[in-house]
Amino acid sequence: MKKAIVTLSVILLTAMTAMAGGDNNRYLTAKFSQNWFIDAAGSINAWQGSNRSQLIDFNTMYFKNTQDKLMFGGSLRVGKWVSPALGVRVAVDMNQATNRFGDFVFEAAHADLMLNLCDWFGGYREDRIYSLVPYVGFGVAGHGDKFFQVKGLNKEYCGVFGLMNNFRLGKYFALHLDAQATAPKWSIESMHAPYDNRLVHFDFAGMLGLTWNIGGRHFDVCEPCPEVNCPEATDCTKQDNRIKELEARIAELQAAQGGGVAQPCDTIVKFIEGANAEYPFSIFFDRDSYQIRDSRDLINLAEFAKIAKDKGYKINLRGTCDSATATKEYNQKLAENRCKKVKDELVKLGVAEKDIIMNPVGGVKELNPTEYDRRVLIHFEK
Repeated sequence: MKKAIVTLSVILLTAMTAMAGGDNNRYLTAKFSQNWFIDAAGSINAWQGSNRSQLIDFNTMYFKNTQDKLMFGGSLRVGKWVSPALGVRVAVDMNQATNRFGDFVFEAAHADLMLNLCDWFGGYREDRIYSLVPYVGFGVAGHGDKFFQVKGLNKEYCGVFGLMNNFRLGKYFALHLDAQATAPKWSIESMHAPYDNRLVHFDFAGMLGLTWNIGGRHFDVCEPCPEVNCPEATDCTKQDNRIKELEARIAELQAAQGGGVAQPCDTIVKFIEGANAEYPFSIFFDRDSYQIRDSRDLINLAEFAKIAKDKGYKINLRGTCDSATATKEYNQKLAENRCKKVKDELVKLGVAEKDIIMNPVGGVKELNPTEYDRRVLIHFEK
């Protein structure tokens, strides 16, 4: 049994190493070190052995042992969520069982493949309270007199299938309620031949357990690429003209910086003092970053600082993150850091701290694509 567990573990870890790091169903798979879990569960068991005439006969199945007591067991599992919907694990089950020859111990070691249906069909949500997870597995099983003392003649291959109802208790823990069936080859009861040419027996278990998600369970969302082509039946003239204007402006800025000295961006002045002065101006950031990514934004900030000082304006900074990634608390902190970064740059440019108002709001879903929500909006207040 120990050799079987080690072999299954090596096979499973090798498979997970190969799978970790790729894309799956629009979500980034976890790194090898992420999204591991340990699971311990207790169970109540029933045994369908070879002395029964039907494949599964609930009316005659053994639910109690020879002392007329319920049969209990336990399970220990270690695994990893490779993607929000796909997980793998190795498990060891140890259960009490009985047949017409007396009580015995049924043990199984198996590797399972799990599918989170809620994340598969409903999209990944880190704070999802309930998940329905069917699973299938394959391994080896044994029949013996005592736990950890399975007889060598009573070991057979087995299949496992089950349904797990998972209830999130917090970032690190979850409660689950399982219905599991383990089907070993009939010869695990080697005292006699199978009835009616039956190939397998069944151990049914109702399980209640606790899962510890080591380091929490978290996945980053893959960003969808913005549409390049206009949809059919749409007039693209305005879009094409706007693209040409932007390309020309980029060329102008690059030419202005040809001597290595950054020149002010006159379009910002026109924007601020023109008809659109009531609208904010955005500075964008990369995912999970509060570093200003474009040197041209520093030129824009210099122009903002100059106008604020000349006209006595206060500057309002509204920092946001996209709500599709990370937790609410993490996004709030990241939004604060983005506001602070812009504020520090403005202070360097001579704007008084008392004239800068920070308004970090955390994760939002305001723009499309999602990456446009990673920004600090700047506008003036008189």
